[in-house]
Amino acid sequence: MKISKSEHMKFSQLFSTIEKHADDENMLNQALKEIPLEDLEHLKAYLSGTMSLTPYSHIKSIFMYSFVGMSVIYLIFLYQTNTLLSFTAIILLLVVEFRLFQVAYSSPIHTHVVLAHRRQKYDRIVQVIETILKKRYLKELKKCCH
Repeated sequence: MKISKSEHMKFSQLFSTIEKHADDENMLNQALKEIPLEDLEHLKAYLSGTMSLTPYSHIKSIFMYSFVGMSVIYLIFLYQTNTLLSFTAIILLLVVEFRLFQVAYSSPIHTHVVLAHRRQKYDRIVQVIETILKKRYLKELKKCCH
């Protein structure tokens, strides 16, 4: 979601206020009920963004590098007689293996725990926003129909 520079300060202040109250359910409800409908929609759209809960990027990288590494090994055995291609393939294989081990043995545990905690907090805020928005939409619908 893109936010204009003029609204950036207002939105960041609103976001920090809501994030402070995220642990207390009553304060969160009270703070969210005071926010106008448009700002609630912006907050919901912003907090509904995707964040990684699991180290998916690391798993994806491991699969990609494994596939590239196996392809390079196949090329080495296929073109053993061509020294330039074999040398290039071996260099590429070493780079892929180095990167694979670097990805496989780096520890993303702490960052993913922090992201999971934030995501859990944001999901709770989004759920409260959704219930408040449903109530407000129903009120608007009742006003229009009657």
